[in-house]
Amino acid sequence: MQQILPGIFTWGSTYADRPWDLNGYALQLDSGTVLVDPPAPEESEWPAFDALAPITTIILTNRDHSRDAALFQKRYRTRIAAGTYELAQLAPLVIDEPLHEGDLIAGALRAIHLPGKSPGEIGLYFDPEHHALSRDLGGILLLGDALIGNPPGALALIPDPKLDNPALLRQSLRKLLDYEFNVLLLCDGQSIPGAAKARVAEFLNALTGGSKTA
Repeated sequence: MQQILPGIFTWGSTYADRPWDLNGYALQLDSGTVLVDPPAPEESEWPAFDALAPITTIILTNRDHSRDAALFQKRYRTRIAAGTYELAQLAPLVIDEPLHEGDLIAGALRAIHLPGKSPGEIGLYFDPEHHALSRDLGGILLLGDALIGNPPGALALIPDPKLDNPALLRQSLRKLLDYEFNVLLLCDGQSIPGAAKARVAEFLNALTGGSKTA
C-alpha cells in the first residue's frame, strides 16, 4: 500500500488476462476510512489497513469489482455500498447501501451513475464542498470500469466483450465533463495526476466526435 495523496492510499494486483494494474483505494474521510473496489492485500499489508481503522464502508463501482470485498467486510465489519441498478449482478454479496445519482457517501463522495458497461456502474466525485483536498487540487474523480488507464498515460474503454452497451457508455461518459476535476484516480490502469479533465475531454471528443469541451 502506498499513499499517493494526503489521506488517499492505493494498492493492487495484476491478472494474466488483464495486462494493467488493478487498483483498490483507501480514503481517509472525517467519518472514517472508505475502501473502493478492494483487491486482497499481501499478508504483510494488513497492519497498514488496521492502522486506517475505523473502516466504515466499502464502495463497489461495478459488478466486476467486488474483488475481495467480502474479506474486508468480515475483518472490519463494514457496510458495502454499490449502484442500485447493479445489486442483482453483485449477488450473493449483500449490499447495505444502494446508491443513486447524486447520493453523498460518507459525507464526502458523490455518486455518478454511468450506465453502459453495466447497468449500475458508478463513479465517485470528491465533492469540493465536503472534501478539502479535492477543493485544493481543483477536484478529484475516481472511476471503476467506466474508463481505464491503459496503456500507461492514456485513456481507454475496457474490451468490447465486457461492455453491455458501448453507445450508452459513450453517452454516460459525457456527464463527467459537468464536474470540475484535475485528478483522475482509476481502479484499472494508471491514474492521471493532473490536467485530467482536459485529458478526458480530449479522449471523449476523439471517441464520439462530440463538441463538448472542458
